[in-house]
Amino acid sequence: MTRAMCEDADEQLWRTVRDTAESADRVTLMRAAGCLAVALADMAGSARDPIHHGTARVLAAAPGGCTVTGADGGAHLTGAAAANAYLMHARLTDDSFMVAAHPGLTVIPVALAAAEHALLTGSGKVDGEHLLRAVVGGYECACLLAELLLPEVSRRGWRVTAVIAPLAAAATAALVLRLSEEVACSALGLASAATGGPLGVVSTEGDGWRLQPALAVQAGVTAALASAAGLRAAADALSAEHGFYALFGGLLGAGERHRVQPPAVHRVTFKRYPVAMFGQSIFDAIRRLPPISGIADRIDVEVAPFAAQYGNQQSGSTTSIASVEGITLAAVQRFLPDLDVGSGTRRVPIRIIGNPVLPDLTARIQLTMADGQQYSGAGDGDTSGWRIGDFTDHCRAVLGAEGTLLCDAAAALLEPTGIDRLFELWRATR
Repeated sequence: MTRAMCEDADEQLWRTVRDTAESADRVTLMRAAGCLAVALADMAGSARDPIHHGTARVLAAAPGGCTVTGADGGAHLTGAAAANAYLMHARLTDDSFMVAAHPGLTVIPVALAAAEHALLTGSGKVDGEHLLRAVVGGYECACLLAELLLPEVSRRGWRVTAVIAPLAAAATAALVLRLSEEVACSALGLASAATGGPLGVVSTEGDGWRLQPALAVQAGVTAALASAAGLRAAADALSAEHGFYALFGGLLGAGERHRVQPPAVHRVTFKRYPVAMFGQSIFDAIRRLPPISGIADRIDVEVAPFAAQYGNQQSGSTTSIASVEGITLAAVQRFLPDLDVGSGTRRVPIRIIGNPVLPDLTARIQLTMADGQQYSGAGDGDTSGWRIGDFTDHCRAVLGAEGTLLCDAAAALLEPTGIDRLFELWRATR
């Protein structure tokens, strides 16, 4: 991008986000409610794990009036947003966009915390519709940035979620708190100073991938509050020579193509299994195979080129969250327990093939047995078409009856008492 062609990039981004939020129709608002319900279920599911619960409390830090999922005590706005963002992502069950980005964690924890903050401090009127519009706008910011940057940002070694999270979080907070255009634009510029995060966390062992996005979300909320307190960003923070777009690979013209499409929240995808988004189709393909017993000789996995290359597949750890090989073995263990794939140096070879013909969320599996018999299958991980029934099923699967209640409350946010009922149920969920 040239500086002349990106003049006032922060204003352009903010106005797109704000206008999308303000013009959202009922169908789009209900889609946002579904995203919200899934997010709450995923947060609560993670909070039931003692390790994730304890980590969330550490991130919550200073006490305050904003809810930390599954905890008895609340936290300040920034801590609550970070803690809930962590919980949403901790089990790798959260939503996705363009395969690699996780927009929900950058938006929903911030929207909830900012809404509670506004209600508790009396700094602004927040009802269910206002909350949902902020969610729509937050997703628009996160997804527009992901669309601008992918796949170049990944090729440069950055994790896209950590890159977009500060700006999306700042935009979401600005929408909920009704910050002026000047303050909101400065919030985006200030947030851009805290962007980044190495992609290496997804190709190695350890828990860095769980924590990284939450820290980025916290930075974005802090930037919004700092802007509200009077700090101002440079006018060209996003489009300067060494600014956000130049560093992470923003593509000229992508924003114009995006704006003719429906709100991005309609293109978000959701997970059936706790693996990377591109792994959903691998799980689906192996699930569709008939029961198989015996000794495997080879497994060929065809995925889109992005998945075949993401996270340094050649030298990354097979136990990392990005490993196609590791995802394949996990699916075999779950759905084909009688299939012998060996172990250690004797483990069956898995060949990963990047097929440019395949859509991003499709996979093909060919299993060759030691006796020469072959089994083939295809899987589809595209869940962008989920409707309210799918959201309810997901929430029920994660939390049981509590999940159904949360989903019903999210769907009722446009009713007069909607936000009160949702917060009441969320605070009580354990």
